[in-house]
Amino acid sequence: MSRASQVNNRLLVRHIAQPNLITCTSDDSADKLINLMDEKKIGSIVVCEKQRPIGIVTRQDLIRLWLEHDATAPAHHFMSTPVFTISEWKSVDSASQLFITHKIRHLVVTKKTGEACGIISETDVVNSHTVEHDLFMRSVEEIANLNPVTADGSLTVIRALKILEESNASALLIRQNNKVTGILTERDAINLLAQNRQHDLLIDICDNTLITIKQDLSLYHARRVFHRHQFQHLAITDHQGTITGLICYSDILKTVETNHVGRLRELLHDRDLALEKSQHNLKLVDKVIEASMEAILICDHHAHIVRINPSFTEITGYTSAEVLGKNPNILSSGRHSPQFYLDMWHCLTEQGFWQGEIWNRRKDGSVFPEWLSITSIKDDSGKITQYASIFTDLTEIKKSEARIKRLAYFDELTRLPNRKLFHDRLQVSLGYAKEHEHRVAVAYIDVDFFQQINDLHGHEIGDKVLKEVGRRIDEQLDEGDTVARFGGDEFNLILTDVDKSPQISEFLNRILHTVNQPILIDGKELKTTVSIGVSFFPTDASDAESLLKCADSAVHLAKDFGRNSFRFFSSEQHRMIQSRYQMGSDLQAAIDNQEFQLYYQPKICLQTGKPTSCEALLRWLHPQLGFISPAEFIPLAEDLDLINRIGLYVIEEACRQISSWNQQGDTINVAINVSAKQFQQGDVVNQILNALKQHQIAPQQLSVELTETSFLHCPDETKQAINRLRSHHIQVAIDDFGTGYSSLSYIRTMSLDILKIDRSFLINLEQSKVDRAIVTSIIEMSHVLGLQVVAEGIEHQAQLDILKQMNCDQMQGFLLARPMPAESFLQWYHLQKNSQTPQPLSSLSQPKQTMLPTKLMR
Repeated sequence: MSRASQVNNRLLVRHIAQPNLITCTSDDSADKLINLMDEKKIGSIVVCEKQRPIGIVTRQDLIRLWLEHDATAPAHHFMSTPVFTISEWKSVDSASQLFITHKIRHLVVTKKTGEACGIISETDVVNSHTVEHDLFMRSVEEIANLNPVTADGSLTVIRALKILEESNASALLIRQNNKVTGILTERDAINLLAQNRQHDLLIDICDNTLITIKQDLSLYHARRVFHRHQFQHLAITDHQGTITGLICYSDILKTVETNHVGRLRELLHDRDLALEKSQHNLKLVDKVIEASMEAILICDHHAHIVRINPSFTEITGYTSAEVLGKNPNILSSGRHSPQFYLDMWHCLTEQGFWQGEIWNRRKDGSVFPEWLSITSIKDDSGKITQYASIFTDLTEIKKSEARIKRLAYFDELTRLPNRKLFHDRLQVSLGYAKEHEHRVAVAYIDVDFFQQINDLHGHEIGDKVLKEVGRRIDEQLDEGDTVARFGGDEFNLILTDVDKSPQISEFLNRILHTVNQPILIDGKELKTTVSIGVSFFPTDASDAESLLKCADSAVHLAKDFGRNSFRFFSSEQHRMIQSRYQMGSDLQAAIDNQEFQLYYQPKICLQTGKPTSCEALLRWLHPQLGFISPAEFIPLAEDLDLINRIGLYVIEEACRQISSWNQQGDTINVAINVSAKQFQQGDVVNQILNALKQHQIAPQQLSVELTETSFLHCPDETKQAINRLRSHHIQVAIDDFGTGYSSLSYIRTMSLDILKIDRSFLINLEQSKVDRAIVTSIIEMSHVLGLQVVAEGIEHQAQLDILKQMNCDQMQGFLLARPMPAESFLQWYHLQKNSQTPQPLSSLSQPKQTMLPTKLMR
């Protein structure tokens, strides 16, 4: 095979090199070389030894020697060295890179043996490319020398050469009488020196034939002029024909070379960037492979392992030394059939990719699941050269999936079924019961006083108690029954074998007894009980949700019964609970719908019979049920945390009414009731003070009545509130004295103004000596402490007479007047106030009013 056939038709140096290389020895003299250069019409001579280039001599080198009068010097004194060479078999692009890298203009072309066989210039490289486009786009004026070197025609040739050397120019214009008459070039100088005419005058060497071109001519057309006349330099003229500069053929070549070199530099720069980016990407890929959390395995086209990453070793236990060169089937778990692997390789061969879940075996023998992706890598011809595998250990994911599934159906703490699984099993049980006409029981189990266990022993102990309770209940179940924990301290049962009632009662008693046994946790012996509510399908309800609601209702009955017991659902109890729920819903709407009213019950002085004040009593006018007693809705309001909103309504409405009466000229003191819950949950004092300020009411016109529970449940808050109220001249009364806490300590230590005796001590005042003694003691004690005494609930004249004898200060009750609306109360108040002579209370007529119970708001 010939050498030429191996270059794939690339443009080589030998294709554009000048083969007629003119050479000399290093001992040849300058005058010999100048004659040789003139004879051969060349611009350089290569100095060789044994046909190998060692230097190069140019026209400028020889002209410099003549100026220095050293024309006999040997070549090795003035030649340029070293000489840059290039093999004739190198590409032209390689030559371009050498020209750019070393900033040179000539390369000596050598054979494989190193012998010089030609020369190549940068111009040759440029001319080997298409340059017409660049020449068309440029004009002569753009590259011409518009300030050329000139010499007078009277100068000698040697003097003109001196000027050329000093200006570092390759040609100059000859002027005679301010007119350009010729051009002297380095080629001309070599010819004149070879003829020994260096002392001739410039005017004598001019042939009076000066070729010019216009400055706006394109370089493409200028080059044609140079070729036609075989000149190296031309004068240029402007539009008027005046010579304005000088252009040489090398200027055109340099321009083309510059553009070519610029483009070549850009291409080389782009290539270097691409190479750098490619190397960077390879390094990046390598780092990614090494740092990947997924195992990576690379095989050759024979499926032999050639590389693994650290994650592969971490997952499988195999090191590089143990697996390189081996087949990946060393990881086979034996769980998959041969057909599984045949299908895998078929897919990999046909589609170039396979992925799926597979079980493999670690070095220690343990089997693990992995998600595997295999990709075949092909070359340009489409032949598979490598296989890349990536896999992820699914062990933890499988565990997480199992845990998630467990969490979806089982309680995390007790491991018992949760709400979802309970409902699923209940639906199945109900379906079976309907089909076979059986009964199913649903039991709701609530751990009694469990919050106290958490408060006393901590939540960790509480969790252990719940686990033990759940375990004990589960042990008592028959096959087919279910115990579940929905959360908190509540458990739910599905009982399927309940066709005989005595059997379920025995079972529930067994549950109570088992749970009631002591629980030993961390050396502490704890005891707990449960309350159980039971409902039956189909007698109590026909669907799962209703059965649970019925069982929930029944467990409340068990708690009311005293806990540690079970109760079966009853429709009557259900109606009571539903009624309570409905009332709670209506109570929330009543606040927004302004269904509340204040009624006023008067108080009178027992000595004068004149009214002293009144008590504001809350009434709820239900749209359907009519008036509802506070005894029914106030406890419910406290349970639903509505008491603060209702209490604020009482404060603001009472102050509004006082203000209205003031504007009519009636100054009436009104007492309002405040519950213990208001002291615990709200800022009652600020509410009262703000209402007084808003309605511009004197503090003396409002008094506050507190129940004894305020002193029991929130004594500190109550004491602070009383002190603040009395500091603003608001009177404070203790209401229903004797029915609650009844401690003399708080009466003695608290700053109070009024004490109200509960009606329970006054009902039997006529018949009971004990009650009379108690009431007498209360009145005497109160007077000693500086308290006014009010007897409430007086209904008979005899009670009134006895109280007057006991020196009781004030009274209120049905004997005097029932609670009445504001307008009715004001009529009664005017009638009693305007009476000139106090009349017996029984003879006083009262305005017509709605008869209502006198239960006060607590």
